Amino acid sequence: MLLGTGVGLVLGFGAGVGSASDVVAPVHIAFLGDSYTYGVGASNRSDGYAYLVARAEGWTARVVGLPGSGYTRIATKDDKDIAAGIPAVIAAQPQVLIVESGHNDALAGISLNETRRNALKDLRELRAGLPNTTIIVLGPIWLNAHPGAKVLAVRRLIHAAQRKIPDSLWVDPIAQKWFTGALADKSGDDATMINYAVGHPNDLGYHHIAGLLEADLRALGVS
Repeated sequence: MLLGTGVGLVLGFGAGVGSASDVVAPVHIAFLGDSYTYGVGASNRSDGYAYLVARAEGWTARVVGLPGSGYTRIATKDDKDIAAGIPAVIAAQPQVLIVESGHNDALAGISLNETRRNALKDLRELRAGLPNTTIIVLGPIWLNAHPGAKVLAVRRLIHAAQRKIPDSLWVDPIAQKWFTGALADKSGDDATMINYAVGHPNDLGYHHIAGLLEADLRALGVS
């Protein structure tokens, strides 16, 4: 079942058929992020990494994707940053929350100091509204193996903010080398995993992200 809800979608995945005594309610997860969480570049939005992870795990999901946004960066399409999705995520009261943001904050003209303040403010607001939720913060997802100095600075300051959030967890796509090619010349994994028309992962790229994230969730004891 797929229900449109403005900035996000609610997905329900069945937990199987059985008696009332042996049916276990699926985990309810929420994703808050930018265009990668939204699924830009996939053939269908529901082929984005968030939906793939939820389906693979048999979880129900609330996906709030805000293309073009960041902790500081305001999307030109709708004048929203990541904070605009916080009320919907808190209202969902998920057991697990994955926050994906940051690569848009590495764009020219975006203040690192503002991103430092905003990342901490947003994550604190999420923790206050979701005191019992497992919060997992993703560093920027970078689509090549050569992030610049500002990208690395954004990653460091988001990680610093995450460390100040009690009982939160960190996943670092750049350190883990989720993408190893060179985007400009379409080499390595970038040759097959990027939708170059929109500069985002394609279906294969989102499957790649989902698989890596699922492995991280298992390593963190979440999956």
